[in-house]
Amino acid sequence: YPSKIMLVGEYGVVLGGSALSIPFERFGAKVCSSRQIPKGKEAEAAGSFQALKELLGYIRQLPAGTFHAAPDLEQFESALNKYWLEMTIPLGYGLGSSGAVSAAVYDLFFPEARDLALPHQKEDLAAIESFFHGRSSGVDALTCFAGTPLHFYEDGTIEKVQFNPVRLPLGYRFFLLDSGHRFDTGPLVGHFLKQMEKQAFASSIRNEYLLFNRKLIDSLLGKTETDPGLLVRVLSDFQLTHFRKMIPSNMIDPWIEGQISNEYYLKLNGSGGGFILGITHHSSMKNLEERWREKLIWIE
Repeated sequence: YPSKIMLVGEYGVVLGGSALSIPFERFGAKVCSSRQIPKGKEAEAAGSFQALKELLGYIRQLPAGTFHAAPDLEQFESALNKYWLEMTIPLGYGLGSSGAVSAAVYDLFFPEARDLALPHQKEDLAAIESFFHGRSSGVDALTCFAGTPLHFYEDGTIEKVQFNPVRLPLGYRFFLLDSGHRFDTGPLVGHFLKQMEKQAFASSIRNEYLLFNRKLIDSLLGKTETDPGLLVRVLSDFQLTHFRKMIPSNMIDPWIEGQISNEYYLKLNGSGGGFILGITHHSSMKNLEERWREKLIWIE
């Protein structure tokens, strides 16, 4: 079950805004037999066993009718300690580690899951993933579950789309930049929702931020000829102003330097911290590789 990258829509999806997300195969969660735990992985396997046990208990206490696809809890319980999830997705880095776990559990223990429409799958996965964060949009987990790029519309429609991150309009490339700082999603989302109680902040989000997101998605999918780099620049400015708490302190200077030089632009990847998402023109790729070296990962 691959990790995910939400290219557009972080925080906006909490409000039902549009989003564009893609699976990212470089990292993932793999179902492994407890009979074959590699040396040195014992602690990770034990942690996986405990987390799955707690997740089963959480699903059991959810109200009847929560899921469109009924869980097979007996199968889930019988599988405990027989399997564990080997995780290569770094925790707290905005790549959907909890979404991948939710996708695996949904795929393995909800027999009718694959037969449902995408919106119903999203609702089921949101209920499962709420175990980890207290509240979930289901977007991350659905992307991990579907394993294909998804366009989420504001009216609730979800569409599988053709999207190649290596062939962006006008020669741009997305990348991840490692901040080295892990952030927890729950408190950051809580902070965002608290800010939404302020009229000025809420107005900026609904009237500006969500609009910028829609325009960037349309640009990336080739529906308009608007320069996607310039739209990321607009979002970069907005997030620096309104989402400063979500940006690791050591990323502020590189963030501003990109805006000044116009060589690249940075934006949040997920709720904040961990990897920062960036965009640059292919002509600047070599310069950024020399500057950031192993901290830089190209999205492909």
